[in-house]
Amino acid sequence: MKCALEPMAVQKALREYINSIFHYSGTYKLILSMKRAGSLPIIPNVEQITIDDITVDPAFLTSLMTTYPDTQSVAVFSSVVGDIPNDSPFFQIPHFYFCGPSLCGPDYIHNFFGRNLYLGKVTCTDQDLIQFLQKWISNEGYHNLETMTITTDYTINQDLIRQAIEHEKYDPNKPGKRPEFLMFDIPYLGSNPTKWRIRSRIAVEIKRIADGKRAFLAMYKCYFNFLVYNT
Repeated sequence: MKCALEPMAVQKALREYINSIFHYSGTYKLILSMKRAGSLPIIPNVEQITIDDITVDPAFLTSLMTTYPDTQSVAVFSSVVGDIPNDSPFFQIPHFYFCGPSLCGPDYIHNFFGRNLYLGKVTCTDQDLIQFLQKWISNEGYHNLETMTITTDYTINQDLIRQAIEHEKYDPNKPGKRPEFLMFDIPYLGSNPTKWRIRSRIAVEIKRIADGKRAFLAMYKCYFNFLVYNT
C-alpha cells in the first residue's frame, strides 16, 4: 500500500532492477500518454519523446525540456493549448514533429533552430513561407536545418513564392546536375533513412548566397517541403 502511493519511487526501483539484470546503459524513448496530472518520471538518457493522447500547455513543454535536457527528438500528437514563448528551449530540439488535432502558428517555423521539422497542421501565410526561404538564402537563419515539411490550412500560392526567390527548375536533359535522391536520418520517422526523389519538375533548386549551399523546394496545394543538400 505504501508503494502504491509513490508510483515514481516504484518506477525508479523497477528501472534500476531491470538495468542491474541487463546492464543497459543506452538511451531511452519515452512515451507520455497520461490521463491525469502528475510528476514526470525520472529517467536518465532520454533521447526521444512521444506525447500522445493528452492536451499539453507551454509550461508542460518547458518542464519536459528541463527534466530531459538531452532530448534529441520530440513527436507531439496532442493539442498544444497556448503559445510557446519564442525563446523556449522547445524550439532548440534538433528533431521536432507536430501532428496534433489543433493548429499550430507560424512561430513554430520562425523560431525553430533544429535540424528537422514536420508540422502536420500549421496556420501561416505565403509571406511566412517567403520569409523563411529568404532567411535561409541570406544565411540569416536556419543554419542547421536539413528538412522542413509542413501542411498548411490554406492553398499555397506557388507562383508568388517562386517569384520571391532565385531558383532553378529541373532540366530533364541534364539530370546529373542534381542527385536523384536525398536521404536523411530523422528519428521521428523511424530507424531507417527517409528518402525523397528530387529529379522532378516539382522540385526547384535554391542556393544560399554565402556559400552556395543547395536546397530543394517542392510545393503542392497545401504541402511545402524544403530539403537541404548536405554534401
